[in-house]
Amino acid sequence: MSDSETDNLINTEHSPTGGFKTIVQPILAEFVGACVFVFIGCMASQNNLLTAVALAHGLTIALLIIGLGGISGGHFNPAVTLGVTLAGAIKPVLALGYFIAQVLGGLLGAAFVRAVLPYDIYVTTKGGRHSLGKGVDPGWAIFGEVILTTVLVFTVLMSSVNRLTKSKLAPLAIGFAVAVDIMSGGPTTGASMNPARAFGPAVVSFAAVSGSFDNHYVWWVGPLLGGVIAGLLYRCLFASSDKRWITGDRPV
Repeated sequence: MSDSETDNLINTEHSPTGGFKTIVQPILAEFVGACVFVFIGCMASQNNLLTAVALAHGLTIALLIIGLGGISGGHFNPAVTLGVTLAGAIKPVLALGYFIAQVLGGLLGAAFVRAVLPYDIYVTTKGGRHSLGKGVDPGWAIFGEVILTTVLVFTVLMSSVNRLTKSKLAPLAIGFAVAVDIMSGGPTTGASMNPARAFGPAVVSFAAVSGSFDNHYVWWVGPLLGGVIAGLLYRCLFASSDKRWITGDRPV
């Protein structure tokens, strides 16, 4: 990627004048990216090998950031958008547009999975929706999702927003964070880290698979709290001095 593309990655700050390039195009990019991410993630659920599922999610998010990051910043995840907004990198109004686009994109991606997979395979894989591991308490699952999402969003902020640490390798760093989180948390919490990834498959599979919304709140509360924690941690301690809320440089 060029330097300009790297500068636009994740922390794109758009002109307040609006317009197709600064509002419509980024929102459409988030819609398309979320759709593709959910589709590939759910399709990968046919594979019983956790490593393969983790890599499918991680590599997909890396490729999407490389391809669409220069347009929208490459969030594709309401938790990431929340963290980036708290970090002061995008405006709340645009973040709301991203949030809606991501959820709708996730719904479309899940619908594509339903259309492509034979019914018996779709039911067996539960449409790729998340579920808790056997015996996992929902409260502790939320705690796990908070930790996993905090790791992901903090990786996004430090590799793509922070002026001192942002890197052209940010897409790979973020993709690896997704993959590692799924490898570690997938068997217990589902390692969603993304409400759009959880919501679309739950809605689309509702008529075919029983219990589609069992413990569904886990994958909203946990990731969004993780996004808040990562965003506030960054804004308070690690942001550049002009955006940092505390321990900032003060005139003598």
